[in-house]
Amino acid sequence: MTSFDAGPHVSCYRAVTRADGSFAGVRCVKFANLVHCPDVPGVAFVWYAEGPGPYRHFGEAFVAAGGELVAHAAPIVGNGERDGSFLRLRFTGSPEELTVTGDLDEVWTLVPDGVVPGYRPVARHIERTGPHLTEYRVRKVDGSPGFGVRAMLSSGSWLGAGRWLDLTYLHLGTYIGDPAGQVRFSASDIAATNFFCGLVPWGELTMRPDTTGDMRLTGVWSEVWQRRHTATGWQADPAIAGLSVTG
Repeated sequence: MTSFDAGPHVSCYRAVTRADGSFAGVRCVKFANLVHCPDVPGVAFVWYAEGPGPYRHFGEAFVAAGGELVAHAAPIVGNGERDGSFLRLRFTGSPEELTVTGDLDEVWTLVPDGVVPGYRPVARHIERTGPHLTEYRVRKVDGSPGFGVRAMLSSGSWLGAGRWLDLTYLHLGTYIGDPAGQVRFSASDIAATNFFCGLVPWGELTMRPDTTGDMRLTGVWSEVWQRRHTATGWQADPAIAGLSVTG
């Protein structure tokens, strides 16, 4: 395969460096408050990134007080990726083109059909996510076959990967609304025709932590996420540290 196909349920971007316009990788974005309720502090969007090296990371951006887009991202490692650093970022622009500053200096340009040609994707298989992410192992409450891993930063949004119904999946999950009040969760698969490709509409999932630190999902999914380890090596920017549904 010599192209990346994000499928219909996420926004796909081609990232280039601002210094010389060289290709930096592919970004898959699931928009939250930035599109659906931009005046409400909370998660603006979450994203999955990959590129030559290979490297991968998972990130989340927030609508902070005053409307600034404050973000952070952590490398995904343990599946053959090169190591990376925790990233502190700022975003400007619009959903058609986003400019990234801070620990990255990039421009992300929307690819309307979701296909980035001339790039060979990283294998979708993810079993480990690395020390900068809180990692969970997924157990289906109904006992259905398959396996999965979930990775979180600070907001309660997540990146999910695994196999279900004999198909590999990779998805982004997040929520809209005020994290201090009521929120509505949704999840979108990053998928072409040879991967599982689904969408959970806003409000059809509920997630809550239990007293052990595990997560329980109900609604259209019935899962328990058993925590493997907690993220280490960083703290959220004070401007966004309180924007979380996980406490």
